[in-house]
Amino acid sequence: MAEKDPTAPPNLRGATPAELDELRVSVKVAGRTTPRPTARPPISAMQALTHRGELDKLIDDGRATLESNPKESHAFFEKAYRKNLMDPRVLSNYGLTLVLVEGDRQRGIRFCEEAVRRGLVSTETLVNLARALVVTRNKEQAIRALRRAMELAPDDPRVGQEFAALGLRRPPPIPWLPRDCFVNKWLGKLTWWFSRRHRLNPLSMS
Repeated sequence: MAEKDPTAPPNLRGATPAELDELRVSVKVAGRTTPRPTARPPISAMQALTHRGELDKLIDDGRATLESNPKESHAFFEKAYRKNLMDPRVLSNYGLTLVLVEGDRQRGIRFCEEAVRRGLVSTETLVNLARALVVTRNKEQAIRALRRAMELAPDDPRVGQEFAALGLRRPPPIPWLPRDCFVNKWLGKLTWWFSRRHRLNPLSMS
């Protein structure tokens, strides 16, 4: 019997089908893992209320000095704008002082109009828009904004003051009685209600 040559290469053979099946079962292919994006923690209701309260305080502080010190008001509104540049009330008040203080009429009126477009239709936003429009000598649109404000709040003194500033205040129903007489006040409210009901121009009724 011939002796095996130790230098000869080993006799290699392929795996049998049974061995291949066993190998497939034993090998586990790891699935590709994709990293999940880190979700931001949700803002709690308390945090949202706190943020809303901070904005309203800045706006209220600014409005408190709007007539006496517009520059100081502008500083308050600018801080509020930096905190939330999408808030309609911030846009309305900041837009007004942009016109009054910085003379930026184009951006200021755009902010005031945007506040109304976003659904915040209130006496405050409409009067702000009217005041900004008056500076640009756009009297017709200012009157339109004030009429909308008067429809919302006929007794709001701010609306009457702006009409008076435009020289459009209605004369008292009874001219020989003082304007603040209770009879003139009562008749004024009655004629205003009548004009709204029948879609008349309240400024033409005296």
